[in-house]
Amino acid sequence: MNILLVYNRTITRQGISRLDLGFWTVYLPLLKLGHNVYFYDTVNPVEKDFSKVVESFKPDLIFCCLTGNSTITPYEPWEQLKLETEKGRTKTFNWFCDDTWRFENFSKQVCFDFHVCSTPEQSRIKDYKEMGYDNIVLGLWHANRDLYPEHATKNIPVSFCGAPNNDRVNLTEMLKSQGINIQYFHGVSYEDMLLYHASSQIGLNFSKNMTDGGESKTQMKARLFEVPAAKTLLLTEYHERIEEYFEIDKEIICFTNNVEMVKKTEFLLSKPNLINKIAENGYNRAMRDHESSVRLSNVLEEVMKK
Repeated sequence: MNILLVYNRTITRQGISRLDLGFWTVYLPLLKLGHNVYFYDTVNPVEKDFSKVVESFKPDLIFCCLTGNSTITPYEPWEQLKLETEKGRTKTFNWFCDDTWRFENFSKQVCFDFHVCSTPEQSRIKDYKEMGYDNIVLGLWHANRDLYPEHATKNIPVSFCGAPNNDRVNLTEMLKSQGINIQYFHGVSYEDMLLYHASSQIGLNFSKNMTDGGESKTQMKARLFEVPAAKTLLLTEYHERIEEYFEIDKEIICFTNNVEMVKKTEFLLSKPNLINKIAENGYNRAMRDHESSVRLSNVLEEVMKK
């Protein structure tokens, strides 16, 4: 299938530009699946005239992940995509990422610009349908196993990889105050992040979103799938319906408050065999259901049926 991928190829943080998630977990797996993919980079496209790209490439599917933020992604071709959707000659699809907090002010405003959209939050599917948008599918995060080191030494007891905020810093400091050896990594490349995941015995995930300025809510995070794919035990803040994707206490471990987080971390570190067993179960589930090629194959099948 000819797929025109409309995505930011890079992201810039702290003045450093790096290949972003879409390159590693969407573009490369689509190529692996045998699709013919043209990457229209919404940060700096080779051919800036999107209409010209469509006419020459003749895609079967225009696969987008648009942000609505012209500061970060100045070349998002909104008007041209609306025209393609109206013409109906090529199916248009958008992958939404943050529907816990962006549904009201972004996703629900633009979903009708596409034939099909996906959401990472299963609870949002009814919200789309209630507003009359029926072509919504579940598009969970996923992990590209090909990117992980083949053999990593588990020399980090506990790690967390993610952008810093007060809540995350306070929680990691709480663990340190209890004598727990935790390492916090941020501002690193995607490749290095996966190495740190793979080198850890326990990988932490904090699920709260601290971006919308209102009451913090938990949401689906890529770490939920990246950590188990590293053959590392995932210890995660609970998010609704996570038990539908991993079996709690068998494939992952969850906590609901700070005290529980500390107690479970201490307990797990005293049981290395248990860590290994749960990590193995989590890895097997991740490879079966949440590996990038598996996820994208299933989503594309649903999208093309709509």
